[in-house]
Amino acid sequence: MYRLCAQCCYNEVEFEGPLDNSIITWEQWERIVVTEGEKTYAKYHKIEKSGSTADLLGLLNQKIDAFIRHQFNWLHQTRSLRELKHSLLRDELCVHIDFSENYACKLNREVQHFHFGGSRKQATIHTCVVYTGNATHTYATISGCLRHDERAVWAHLEPVVRDAMTKCETPPSSLHIISGGPVTQYRNRKNFYLLSTVPFLLGFKSVTWNFSEKAHGKGAPDGVGATVKRIADTAVQRGKDLQTPEDVYDFLIKQKSTVNFYWISEEDVEKFDEKVPELVPAVKGTMKLHQVISTEPATILYRDISCFCSRPAAADCKCYSPSKVDFRSVSEAPEPPILNQKGKFIVVNYEGKPFVGQITQVVGDEIEVSCMKQLGAKNVFTWPQPSDLLFYYEADVLSVISEPEPVNSRHSRLTTEDWKKFQAQS
Repeated sequence: MYRLCAQCCYNEVEFEGPLDNSIITWEQWERIVVTEGEKTYAKYHKIEKSGSTADLLGLLNQKIDAFIRHQFNWLHQTRSLRELKHSLLRDELCVHIDFSENYACKLNREVQHFHFGGSRKQATIHTCVVYTGNATHTYATISGCLRHDERAVWAHLEPVVRDAMTKCETPPSSLHIISGGPVTQYRNRKNFYLLSTVPFLLGFKSVTWNFSEKAHGKGAPDGVGATVKRIADTAVQRGKDLQTPEDVYDFLIKQKSTVNFYWISEEDVEKFDEKVPELVPAVKGTMKLHQVISTEPATILYRDISCFCSRPAAADCKCYSPSKVDFRSVSEAPEPPILNQKGKFIVVNYEGKPFVGQITQVVGDEIEVSCMKQLGAKNVFTWPQPSDLLFYYEADVLSVISEPEPVNSRHSRLTTEDWKKFQAQS
């Protein structure tokens, strides 16, 4: 399936005709690092390349392995998750989740100044489609808290699961969760830890979390988000003012809709901050895995692709060589190096000052970081144009932080905990 067996690992695309030394040209996208004064940033250009037919063929064969892995994962995950939904047992619950893009609160009539600064509030919308053995239910949780990290995910997920459990014919014992794979939300070790603890407190005996393949995460929850926003926008066009997230929620719960709404407060999210220990063992191969299984608290099994052949005894399935992690053995699993955390947000030291940024790539023993610009001394950050990209050593990293919370379409802020870290390093 990944071209690793002896039969096909050496297979390559071959050119039918003879390979001559004549020069041909082709176009391809390349990432270019540009330095302007003290700033270094990257941009993508479609450029014209030239070389022999053998050069072009070699380039194609370099990329074909990654494409084949991606294609297989996409087809397998799509087929497996579709079959899961269509074959749910009476004591199984399947929840398909996704964050909708934040809803920008709006009024029927707005003065010009309302478009600037922090006047326009945003509402977080987390959408869920719940499948049971005999029905389908839709949910949308609304919040004024703009956090989208793994703890916020479980704050949004808990009331949905509790309500869905009451709608099952028999008390569910197995929970299946389906989502995309963004590392700041779902695909990270802290989420895996919560996965192995929270469902057991709700009464489940086994739980799986299944990720769709990269760039193929669209699904039913996106339709729920579109419906919710259309209802709100239609009301605004007809004269309704929805100035705050609370206004949005109060309006939505009064509408006749098949979507069930819940309000998630800041305190609901902070409650899950206390449930995650400071040290969580690393899960090797996090970016490759597509299924995480837990049948006992604080312990998970994970593998590259999903398999449901041993339902409901998920732990009995040995397909695709699952690996095991015990979150109770912290001493046996050291913190992963910063160099392995592409996509993570960090605070880096530049000329004695801290800067908030996101790791964009790893090159050797250096990391490239796209830094944000702080507005004055406030807890307000924005992405500069052009991007402020620079390479740092791991020793320059002061701390790893959560993804900044959006304040509006252009500005973000750190969580209370991360802001304290940032101030301590200033």
